[in-house]
Amino acid sequence: MLANFDYTPFLKQAYIDPIRTVTVIDDEYPTLEQLVILGNDDFDDDDLERLSDIIEVSRKKEFNWLLDVYNGEEKSINSGSVTSRLNHSDLLILDYHLDGNDDGYCKKSIDIVKNLSSNRHFNLVAVHTKGYDNSKGAVNDVFIDIIISLQPKPRFLHIKTKTIESIEEQLDEWSFEHDEISQEIVDSISTIDLLMLIRDYSNQILDPNFDHAVWNHFTSIYDDKPEYINIQKTDLVKWLCNKKFEEYEGCFKDNPAEFFNWGIDNDTNWVKTEDLFLTVIGKKQTPVSDIPTKILHAINQSKPHPHELILSKLRNEVESNGISASSKILQRKFLQAAWLTELLKEDTDQGIMTVSWSVVSKLWEELAQEIRPQIGEFTVELVKGLKTIDDPLAYFLEEHTRENKNQIVQHANCFSCSKKISYHHLITGHVVLFNDNYWLCLTPMCDLVPGQKSDSSLMPVTLVQMYDAKVAHKVTRENMAKALGLDLEDLPELSDTEVIDQIIEYSTENNLLFIAPQEDKAEVKILSFTYGLDGKSNPKAKDYYIENHGLFDSQTKELNIQYVVPSAEQGKNDLQQLSGKAVVVAELRYEYALNLLRKLGVARSRVGLDFIR
Repeated sequence: MLANFDYTPFLKQAYIDPIRTVTVIDDEYPTLEQLVILGNDDFDDDDLERLSDIIEVSRKKEFNWLLDVYNGEEKSINSGSVTSRLNHSDLLILDYHLDGNDDGYCKKSIDIVKNLSSNRHFNLVAVHTKGYDNSKGAVNDVFIDIIISLQPKPRFLHIKTKTIESIEEQLDEWSFEHDEISQEIVDSISTIDLLMLIRDYSNQILDPNFDHAVWNHFTSIYDDKPEYINIQKTDLVKWLCNKKFEEYEGCFKDNPAEFFNWGIDNDTNWVKTEDLFLTVIGKKQTPVSDIPTKILHAINQSKPHPHELILSKLRNEVESNGISASSKILQRKFLQAAWLTELLKEDTDQGIMTVSWSVVSKLWEELAQEIRPQIGEFTVELVKGLKTIDDPLAYFLEEHTRENKNQIVQHANCFSCSKKISYHHLITGHVVLFNDNYWLCLTPMCDLVPGQKSDSSLMPVTLVQMYDAKVAHKVTRENMAKALGLDLEDLPELSDTEVIDQIIEYSTENNLLFIAPQEDKAEVKILSFTYGLDGKSNPKAKDYYIENHGLFDSQTKELNIQYVVPSAEQGKNDLQQLSGKAVVVAELRYEYALNLLRKLGVARSRVGLDFIR
């Protein structure tokens, strides 16, 4: 599949070339302070040679890295200066056993890795280790320590103490026929293979019929058990897993990263979270000069999506060219005067935030234009390379993702028309959930500036009711059946997938919105601007009043709404004032909001002429 394509040069541009600062943490290397005070007589020649190699690699023209060496002697990693200083490092080369003991789990190093996996600075880490007892295979033991420490303990492995006692009694009986049966069960699968099954299949491994090549030995042992041994396979699986992870009690992570993945193939391994990429490298097998190459191999094996490379390149270009772009803007003195004048006019925190965010948004646009050529050139070459692969989608995406065309379209359209809520007050294009319905704010932006037009805290707004696309689809089908002189029952019944297929056909008809109303879920909600997908009916707009100038808390995003409705009492012509709470759940990109604002304007300004039909 990849015979004509080499991903490595693009990975190097995205991840290795941007490295400017490197930090080495190793208790066997002398720090600058130690060399000044103690000299190098107290250090092993091999360790001094390795440190010398690191310095040599860092000074190569190819890399030109700024290097810092630390011995990891800080008592409290969590509260100390080590991990905070690493925020300024692009690459960390970390020795695993910082306590001078080359055997066993090293909490100090693990705590460093855990902290790096949780901060907002992307971290590239090479764990350069001798492994356990300096043995070659024991490098994998270090890798296992790290995997376990970055993930939660699987809940489905919970087993009652009484069940464990019952199983072990049965195993004792079994051992009369089969010596060391308990140990043989524990040894029937390696820890790394068990972690792989849990990663890929989760609680499916509890299914008595679960089948996998690395699971065959365990299954054969269970199938050959004596008839008088009464152990359920599910319970024995739980017992096995708990025995395997017994030595790691308390090592699992309580608050794991949202994204976590890992892989291993021969002597290359990798661990990945949204803020961390890590590989474990053997000191004896890999000289320091080969560390950049080993990191590249590990990144390549993780198969990062091309968008990851583009985003990494974007981040690096912003860091590299951001000062140049900002300098050009700061040189425009009249523009600076205008911005500062507008900021100083504001008397409230909210007003200052509104004006400053307006400025920042424009600055981002300027910065994007500054780095556009570099990102464009990189992307062009990357896409040309990807086109030499027989099936690029199959290489980067699992089958379930690439075959689900509906979800692909929905998520792409959602990204195109909506974005994360960026304002602290109601604006044009905000979608609010009110009285179990979605409403779109289509008051012009200039009328929504808090406190601008009135001293009253009540802000008048126009909200347009949005309709669930499935409801709108049903209305469209009913209208179609009516036009054809048919009953709705005469039309073929559609599955949910077929309904979504037909809804998506209307995506380019200028009438649908795609939003993600729940930040913690990836589910996309499709809304129709009118009561029917075809857009032939007029939008339903209502006038409301929003309390507190439309300002809302950034966490709850709640608004208090006041409105009037005709009195429900028969024979009365009074208006009844009501109030309620609404929640801002989404924000449209401004160009999409303006488009629907125009549509609303056309609908509201329609004129009844004397034509007949």
